Amino acid sequence: MELTANNIKQKPTNFIDDIIEDLKIAYNEDSKPWVVGFSGGKDSTALVQFIFYMLMDLPERQRHKKVFVIASDTLVEMPSIEERLIREVALMQQAANKKNLPIEVHRVYPALHDRFWVTLIGKGYPSPVPRFRWCTERLKINPTSKFILDKVSQIGSVVIVLGSRISESSTRAQVMEAYRIEGQRFRPHANLPKAWVFMPIQHLSTTEVWDYLLTVDNPWGGDNDGLAMLYKMASGGECPMVIDETTPPCGNSRFGCWTCTVVERDKSMESLVASGAEQFQPLLDFRDYLRQIRYEDSARMNTRKNGTVGKGPFTYEARQDLLKRLLQLQKEVGEILIQGDELAAIREMWALEGLPVDMVDRIRRHVYEEEPMPEGKENPALSKEEQLLEEVCKEYDIPFEMMRRLRDLEEEYGSLRRRHGLPELMRETVKNNV
Repeated sequence: MELTANNIKQKPTNFIDDIIEDLKIAYNEDSKPWVVGFSGGKDSTALVQFIFYMLMDLPERQRHKKVFVIASDTLVEMPSIEERLIREVALMQQAANKKNLPIEVHRVYPALHDRFWVTLIGKGYPSPVPRFRWCTERLKINPTSKFILDKVSQIGSVVIVLGSRISESSTRAQVMEAYRIEGQRFRPHANLPKAWVFMPIQHLSTTEVWDYLLTVDNPWGGDNDGLAMLYKMASGGECPMVIDETTPPCGNSRFGCWTCTVVERDKSMESLVASGAEQFQPLLDFRDYLRQIRYEDSARMNTRKNGTVGKGPFTYEARQDLLKRLLQLQKEVGEILIQGDELAAIREMWALEGLPVDMVDRIRRHVYEEEPMPEGKENPALSKEEQLLEEVCKEYDIPFEMMRRLRDLEEEYGSLRRRHGLPELMRETVKNNV
């Protein structure tokens, strides 16, 4: 690849040309589309940057297959980090369109009933720990796997391109070595049929990654200097795209979830706060509380979900208190921490367990009643869809809570073959709101 004065700040090392050439060979080797993981961290940014330049270096007639870049959004990323990810993804798609590159960028999310707050507060699952890391599968593996399997069903086979590096951690090196096939560029994925894994930057050192990011201009106009500043402010690595349970926990990473209780201390967030990002202190305090409360006997039921005796889910009282604390935190930091549809899912789960159907709304009103929403402002506890529904209900003088519950019931029962009990629930909802 020929690097011009317009995209290079200083002379690159030879590894850049080697990786670009390897990517070209791999891209032209077959017709399988690529699925590329992008977390917004240094390794995945370098990987996508390499792929951009590889495609830009190919004649248009040779850009014969799609490259799907997927960013997994757990919905519990730190707000400022999520904003950066959203910005980078938008710039990436705009640049790909402008340069006529066969790149499609997608953000993938966990299913509603798998989301962190719905599982923890709605179902009562205790905060994740290494021996019970329920969050990984629900928040990361399932959304990514679903996207990949959907593409496999449509196309037949895909190549998953990862930014994993051997030098990033000893655990990751062991996992990568276990799946390596001597002399082959691709290896079959252990759990996803018709999916192959390709790791083109696996032999780069951390120094080489930063050398590349800070000497070669970002092709979609992203902020690599700002990325470097984030790494300077905090220690730890990044969360790669998680496609199976062999991926190490990401609790030590500023690119992981701010709610992560898998590690005893979130040293990265502590470093960010110590470096001047004091807006993260309330989030850090709440994370610490989530880890602490899982060990409090009074906060846990005495029976597990499978019926055996032992520490079980959070009690109803603990879950109500957690929701209250979360909404108070949301109000304090001025960021949306729990989505409106998540509140609706929690409301439904609690109602099915015998709690008053309006318990979630009582807690929400209690938190926000001291400071009513100014006229014309959006309710931070409602999703955009619910804000629109609320406006329509006001216009036609229809009870908003009734319509929202009817919608939630229809969504929950809509995928079921048998919808026994739905008419009665809907009639009861209308009766209670007329």
